[in-house]
Amino acid sequence: MLSKIPSPEEIKEVVFSIGSNKALGPDGMSAHFFKCYWNIIGGAVIKSITFFFQRGYMLKEINHSFIVLIPKESNAATVSQYKPISLCNVLYKIISKLLANRLK
Repeated sequence: MLSKIPSPEEIKEVVFSIGSNKALGPDGMSAHFFKCYWNIIGGAVIKSITFFFQRGYMLKEINHSFIVLIPKESNAATVSQYKPISLCNVLYKIISKLLANRLK
């Protein structure tokens, strides 16, 4: 079931369930962009996600992430005073969430 090709409706549902203003991806895009312009880019997003499930191959640009340390308090001086966040590409987040939902 994990490798089953998702339907366009399932993909759209996942896109719209991702937090709009979470951390931007390495490309500077957020899920908000994908939601606002779904009528324009939705077909390409569905095609990209479907390609991943058909081929089992992900472009390195989609799998590209930045790990950033965010200070928990002002004047943070030690590593324990920072929290790491991962800035992932939105397409990567969609694939991850599709798989996580299926595992549930």
